Amino acid sequence: MDVFGLEQIQATILVTIIDVALQVGLGFGQSGNPFDPRKLLTSAIIAVVLSITIVGTVVQSILEGADDLIVFLTLVGVVGTIAGIDTLVKNTGSTIAARAIQSKKK
Repeated sequence: MDVFGLEQIQATILVTIIDVALQVGLGFGQSGNPFDPRKLLTSAIIAVVLSITIVGTVVQSILEGADDLIVFLTLVGVVGTIAGIDTLVKNTGSTIAARAIQSKKK
């Protein structure tokens, strides 16, 4: 099955690149910290691993003959879902770290 004229592996790689760029860009913009290449690389690696597994599964499950709009919305939805997972994990980690620091102060 082709996705917008691309083979499944090409579509998976393209959507993963878009997703990783979005996650890293939004993460850097949200943090307000100065640029740190090590943190950027770490975030990008995590985003690639998370994104390629989810995107690959979704691309494989798109039905033959699906309307282009449905395919597009499905891929946008998966990118949004991955960004939400990434944000949830980062916020949960920050909350746990903050509580651990507070409990040590007591």
